[in-house]
Amino acid sequence: MSEISLSPNENLLRKDHVSLVEGRIVTRTGVCYLTSHRIVVLSESMVAGAAAAVSIIARTLLRKTAQLGSRRQEIALKNLTRVSLAKYGLNQSVDIPLGDGTTLRMVMNKKQRQQWLAALEEALRAQGLMLTPEGKAAWRVRPNR
Repeated sequence: MSEISLSPNENLLRKDHVSLVEGRIVTRTGVCYLTSHRIVVLSESMVAGAAAAVSIIARTLLRKTAQLGSRRQEIALKNLTRVSLAKYGLNQSVDIPLGDGTTLRMVMNKKQRQQWLAALEEALRAQGLMLTPEGKAAWRVRPNR
């Protein structure tokens, strides 16, 4: 996986190694970059580096070879609408709807998740935005008034 390029006015706030969940079968490993302007996730399918037989089986099961290999997902903070937490195994995931109708689901441990959410709140504030509670573990992104 490669690094991201930052624009001249953009600062890297966090770089976290995360697990990403896509449906019931596909799990990816990735790196989440939280910058002062966006969230970028670069990921690799868990089966991408596996033996050819496993890869063939996975492709047959998934019927979508596009789900294998490298992927880049990105959303500008100004386009962020909602953030929520969901239970996933022993940890929780941070779920972020992306503009294309998909949801970015990053699994993080408790400490990592708390630090990431605090950094996200700070970045949103700098953009004139804020998280407002929308239930026990969900927030809407709204203009800061």
